[in-house]
Amino acid sequence: LQALKRKPDLFLCSNLDVKAVFQCGVLSLKFPEAPTVKASCGFFTELLPRCGEIAPVGQVVHENGKVLLQSVLEGIGGQASRSLMDHFAEILFALNKHCFSYLSVW
Repeated sequence: LQALKRKPDLFLCSNLDVKAVFQCGVLSLKFPEAPTVKASCGFFTELLPRCGEIAPVGQVVHENGKVLLQSVLEGIGGQASRSLMDHFAEILFALNKHCFSYLSVW
């Protein structure tokens, strides 16, 4: 999360597997530890606004965003602690704001 905030062009690096980072974030949303889930939610709320400006991020979100949406909805549906609902809501808000055309398809 801190790397994304401070140096977003890191995601333009050809050595970085953006899909793997994205999938790790999605998996982390399902962890039982609240701080891990909170950090993962923060990662996605920072990542999603960059869909339009960083092509590799946009492509990964386009191809794998449905899995993210499913994980968020599962968390809201009862897999995650109620104290984390605001964080999941922030991901939904970011999806709606920055990836609306994909969201309606997913």
